[in-house]
Amino acid sequence: MKKTILLALLLTGLTGALCAQSLPAEMYLSDDGHRLITGGRLYSGLYDSAVVRTVHLDFPQSNYWQLMTQNYNSHTDIPATMTVDGVTYDSVGVRFKGQTSFSMLPAGSQKRSFNISLDYVHEDQHIMGYKTLNLNNSFQDESFMREVFYLHQIRKHIPAARANYVNLYVNGQNWGLYPNVQQLNKDYLEEWFLSNDGANWRADRSDGQGGGPGGGGPGWGDGTAALNYLGEDTSDYKTYYTLKSSDIDNPWDRLVAVCNVVDNIPTAQLRDSLPHYLDIDRTLWFLASEIAFSDDDSYVYKGKMDYYLYYEPETGRMTPLEFDGNSVMGPNLANWNPFYHADNANYPLLNRMLAIPEWRQRYLAHLRTIIADELNPAVCNEILSNYQTQIDQLVQDDPKKLYTYQQFLSEITVLRNFITTRRNNLLVNSEVAQSSADIGSVTYFNLNDEAWTAPPKHGGNPRTS
Repeated sequence: MKKTILLALLLTGLTGALCAQSLPAEMYLSDDGHRLITGGRLYSGLYDSAVVRTVHLDFPQSNYWQLMTQNYNSHTDIPATMTVDGVTYDSVGVRFKGQTSFSMLPAGSQKRSFNISLDYVHEDQHIMGYKTLNLNNSFQDESFMREVFYLHQIRKHIPAARANYVNLYVNGQNWGLYPNVQQLNKDYLEEWFLSNDGANWRADRSDGQGGGPGGGGPGWGDGTAALNYLGEDTSDYKTYYTLKSSDIDNPWDRLVAVCNVVDNIPTAQLRDSLPHYLDIDRTLWFLASEIAFSDDDSYVYKGKMDYYLYYEPETGRMTPLEFDGNSVMGPNLANWNPFYHADNANYPLLNRMLAIPEWRQRYLAHLRTIIADELNPAVCNEILSNYQTQIDQLVQDDPKKLYTYQQFLSEITVLRNFITTRRNNLLVNSEVAQSSADIGSVTYFNLNDEAWTAPPKHGGNPRTS
């Protein structure tokens, strides 16, 4: 089952845009032409999950490691030549990336995460349609699988990065296995939205004081960057959000406007007002996905960083975007309540939205779907086994890996146990355990008021936006 949008909803402002351009890559019509589906597609090309590509980076500078270490805080690239599948890419820009995955590595470890910019010198240079690579070092993930698996599961319901694996060589030396995770840039936005012409923020501390391990700042849930209203002065928001791209006038005013409604408008008016500012259904799927997989690098855990926001000009609505899944599914997090942080006013997407009965029930329906489909132990164990088969030898041969091969094997068992335990813990909640509504019939309308009726579906969950 995939998230569907009734074609009738195109009347809310999407119709003109859809008629004027082709659908984004992650939107497509059902075989009968009656539904517009988002997410859940299989990929070929760079992020083909069946392919582990070999990436060669060759630096002309003998002191390249020292230069990248010195440039870490300034995010300054240095040039290198990249070769993939026999194709050479000249003058790509390379830098170290990550926060705790950089600052908390064991002394002497060279298993850094890399950001590679194909357009560092040549503006139009790309690899299979993409201009940026993120090679992550699997810090805090002995399995190498958490982020790749998590993104695969939630991508059926919400915008989420594409991901697979690469084997990296640096100046001819094997640097080992890396999850290759898509950048949340304009390429990504164009795949999920009608255009990439809006505004894209990352929730974080632009001064580098994000908090938590390696951040050194205040603790999570402090009411600063969880769409909390900080007043009308846009400069107050620039401390806690970084504007990554924008093609609209006064983007910060858009952020202030949605924060004001999310955080301030009386609860009695929220049901009618918030849908004009926020994509309600995608937000509920976003919250359900993070809570289902116990994502502790997330909105629902931190409430101040490690998620993105995109303002879509075609609809005038904001959408929260998942980011950074390397530490999901921790065994100590399997007992999270399905309404985690919903009682905390500093997390308004949880605290305010889940207080609206209709939205609470829609959230629960989405959560039940994730439990049934994406936390199904039989399905999940098969996916994990496929990943293990794909990377097992590469993990053994990785000379730079942060953990031992035995830890890799043990952690796969941890993931399997988490799935079973988490599923069981969620299902014992009295609200989650309620039966879903039976959908007897659904009637669709097109722009000419012509109707057709879908066959009955019993026990399913509402999936419309």
